[in-house]
Amino acid sequence: MSEHSVHHARWDRLTTDELYGIVVLRNRVFALEQRVTAEDFDGRDREPDTEHWWFGTDDDAVGYLRLIRPAADEVHPDGAAAPAWVIGRVATDPAHRGSGIAGRLVAAVLDAHGHEPFVLHAQEYVAGLYERHGFSRFGEPYDEAGIRHVGMHRPGVTPTGR
Repeated sequence: MSEHSVHHARWDRLTTDELYGIVVLRNRVFALEQRVTAEDFDGRDREPDTEHWWFGTDDDAVGYLRLIRPAADEVHPDGAAAPAWVIGRVATDPAHRGSGIAGRLVAAVLDAHGHEPFVLHAQEYVAGLYERHGFSRFGEPYDEAGIRHVGMHRPGVTPTGR
């Protein structure tokens, strides 16, 4: 497939070319551009429920996000249902920013799982992207890897409530 589109797969369904494209993108954004020194590969990529979502061709990811199940102590707003999913590792190739790729990935994830509650930990300067998809900020902003972040939550939405 040469046309750019949204793809997703769990670990055991990723091809080596798809995985390579994802790793290259995550390295380019997090290690080289943002200079995050924390380990990117935390073992969560390989968990059976983890979903990898990317935008691009079969072997060239220009946008990516990871959908994982929350840890038992995952922070979420008081009084809200515990999240079923955590969106993370959102990355867009610098040459493709501003073209709506991250928004398309978030919309695709919500189309598939939007009836369930979500949390994410957004870099504060891009929180507006998630607010456009129904996420709300909670808690105080905090520093993670030298970058200001904010917690965000989206309750599950029933199909009739969309």
